[in-house]
Amino acid sequence: MTQQTAPTDPSNEPRKSSAPMRASRIKVRNFRLLRNVDIDLDRRTTVLVGRNNSGKTTLAEAFTRFLQPSTLTFTVADFSAESYPEFLEAWKVYAIGDEEVARSLIPEISLTVEISYSKELPEYGPLAAAIVDLDPDCTTAMIRLTYSLEGGRLSDFFEGIAIDPKTGEEPNVERVLGIIGDRVQGMFGRSITAIDPGDVSNTRDVTLEATRRLLTVHLLKAQRGLDDEKEQPKELIGRVFQNLFDAASNADDGTAQKETADALAEAVSHIEQDLGVKVSEMVKEIIPTLRSFGYPGLADPGLEAETTLDIKRLLGNHTSIRYSGVSGVSLPESYSGLGSRNLILMLLTLLSYYREFVTRGNMPGVHLIFVEEPEAHLHPQMQEVFIEQLASVSERFPALDKKKQPWWPQFAVSTHSSHVANRADFSTIRYFRVGSDPSGGPGHHADVLDLTDAKGLDKKFLHQYLTLTRSDLFFADKAILVEGTSERLIVPAAIRNTKHELSSQYVALMEVGGAYAHIFFPLLDFLHIPTLVITDIDAIGPAEGKSRHGATTVHEGVSTSNATIKKWFPDSKSQAPTALLLAAETEAIIHGNRYLAFQVPESNREACGRTFEDAFLLANPSAEGLTLTGDAKQDEALVREAADALKKSNFALRFAVEEAGWSTPRYIRRGLDWLLDYSVGQDAVNDVPIETGVVVR
Repeated sequence: MTQQTAPTDPSNEPRKSSAPMRASRIKVRNFRLLRNVDIDLDRRTTVLVGRNNSGKTTLAEAFTRFLQPSTLTFTVADFSAESYPEFLEAWKVYAIGDEEVARSLIPEISLTVEISYSKELPEYGPLAAAIVDLDPDCTTAMIRLTYSLEGGRLSDFFEGIAIDPKTGEEPNVERVLGIIGDRVQGMFGRSITAIDPGDVSNTRDVTLEATRRLLTVHLLKAQRGLDDEKEQPKELIGRVFQNLFDAASNADDGTAQKETADALAEAVSHIEQDLGVKVSEMVKEIIPTLRSFGYPGLADPGLEAETTLDIKRLLGNHTSIRYSGVSGVSLPESYSGLGSRNLILMLLTLLSYYREFVTRGNMPGVHLIFVEEPEAHLHPQMQEVFIEQLASVSERFPALDKKKQPWWPQFAVSTHSSHVANRADFSTIRYFRVGSDPSGGPGHHADVLDLTDAKGLDKKFLHQYLTLTRSDLFFADKAILVEGTSERLIVPAAIRNTKHELSSQYVALMEVGGAYAHIFFPLLDFLHIPTLVITDIDAIGPAEGKSRHGATTVHEGVSTSNATIKKWFPDSKSQAPTALLLAAETEAIIHGNRYLAFQVPESNREACGRTFEDAFLLANPSAEGLTLTGDAKQDEALVREAADALKKSNFALRFAVEEAGWSTPRYIRRGLDWLLDYSVGQDAVNDVPIETGVVVR
């Protein structure tokens, strides 16, 4: 095949840090939860986050399934559940005779990869197969892999589906799927086309071999068998060494890898010859014994031995890692912790992927590596270092082999670790969220959100905060934002003490302070996470001897100093404590997926706390031996004086750990009830987290 030459632009100097080509966007249609998903990939590392069963692993499987060299087969279960009614609609159109439209309505599973490339490419190489446009300014190529009904199979596909002759009823979705279910694998097939980005009608068929040359995809799975007795670590390490030997054997002549592989092969050859002589002698020694049993007989051939050693099996079955010990005693691999072994295995596997990739020449195409749950067995600091250093292997591995040829891998890391997610830059995070079928059907789908699309997001502050606090926000069903340490301690205790059903849901609890909670609102709204915000009413009013307002009891206050409440109620008149107490009894404290909880009286016309400690004492006056009078202003002054004498952290610890049977302040109790009752689309998905309950970070 003649290589196509890329146009050059001398005015643009190539940047050493930029990849000449990369996968810029992935589109998946109708594959399980990935009903209609577009994902922009970072140039180096994209971090995929979200709760369990939200489609993260499905994304990697779409690539591995479509690019497998064997015959591609999907079942009906692999199609998005939301696409099932479309099979019925296609049959209805087919039944009235419009076969062309019927075929277009039959669901297809597809994977589209957009590839961005540089004008400075000296030659297109394997990218040439994906370029069909003639626009010299276009630097995007598109290639689509589709699993669809093959031509000429429409009548066979719908055979047996008909209106009930007795009742005249049309078949339902379940009936249609029951008939066509077994036909999908036999009548659907894989097709690959290159698409003109400027004219989608301009396409060209591409072979699977050409696609695999352009797109190299590796998957480093989460289940690496390190703690599985059936699959010992040395077997995993051995297989990696076997892959490294395969790559070295295919390396260019004269390279260090090739020389090492040849030396290993030669060494095994010498051993093979010596061992063969010894084995032959052993065979000759047992021949007299065999003759006593009538062997070899008149017609049977003679007996001789030949010994062959398979270097690949030697490496795969008999190679392990040992660690330096004391006094010359080396320690077996199993003596090291699971985290260290996991890290070694991941790095060696990535090295084998690199060496396999670079043996393909100077223009190998796009290299996409999916890494599943790298946090397995790694302590928090090691998790953070891993995600920060992952991209550096693109420089370290070529340097290790003393190669000048650059390597530009793209990593897609799926994780359930807040340490990994929080250390990654916001621009690299893709959040997988499960939503209900928009048409009202029983199916669900995944929405993949790019955090850079969120409006009004203070990315710098949130990134710094999440990095410091290790928030589980990206993995929780719901969230609770609290103002301080007291609430952070007391809220989980309140859930336990009252046996609140919220304990069966995965809720992330974050201490954010009253001055910062509102900064999280754009992120919470963008992610659609139901959130209870617990803060203090912080009443202020005229203070004796001061020109500015100071802290007062609620019924003496004229406004609030709380930044979150001010953001929620921007009208200054609405910020008066009396107005806030009225608003608290309405839906004004609910904004979509957010609920604002601040202190309210335990019952009508009673005293109201200004802070958590005030409110707790009003709900539990006997905790400090207080006797309430029933007069709101007097009781507010009483509990405020008592609260001022308390050491807040000790007070919260006392009731969170030591004492039980106390009453949860009404404003917190109402907020917890609202959060419990808030239903989201993903709650219907069969998804039971490994850990449940309130997670305090």
